[in-house]
Amino acid sequence: MKTVLKNLSQLVLFIFTLTSCTLESKFGLPNTDKVDNHLIGVWTTPCIINQESDTLTIKSINEYSYKLLFDTNEELEAYSVKIKDYNIINIISNLDGNNLFYGYEVEKDTLRFYEVNPELLKSDISSQKELNDFFTKNINKHNFFMNACIMVRNK
Repeated sequence: MKTVLKNLSQLVLFIFTLTSCTLESKFGLPNTDKVDNHLIGVWTTPCIINQESDTLTIKSINEYSYKLLFDTNEELEAYSVKIKDYNIINIISNLDGNNLFYGYEVEKDTLRFYEVNPELLKSDISSQKELNDFFTKNINKHNFFMNACIMVRNK
């Protein structure tokens, strides 16, 4: 039963990352910001009823990109961007090459990911500039970020 719960929790984390309701686009944000060293490390979701934690390992690939390693052995590439004092992580999907966008905050040993609300998008994005303009115009709205996922640094 414990194995079934662990596998189920890993699947939920993986599905959250790849098929969540966050904003998705074939275009990515400009990859001009250096790696945020606060993100580097091993992060876990809090344990629930004797269940083992889900783990996300974030490593830097180079000065500008990350490798995200999940318990499911899935690996994704990502990079972070700062827009108007907000941190955004741009994750590149292995399934279709689309970009998934999440806001994030790191406070001490706590990492919070937030989905970017796709309902604020009024029309399809047709360029990287349009995507960047969408973020710049909407990021201060109270409903831009939604559905927080909290993880803690594994020491």
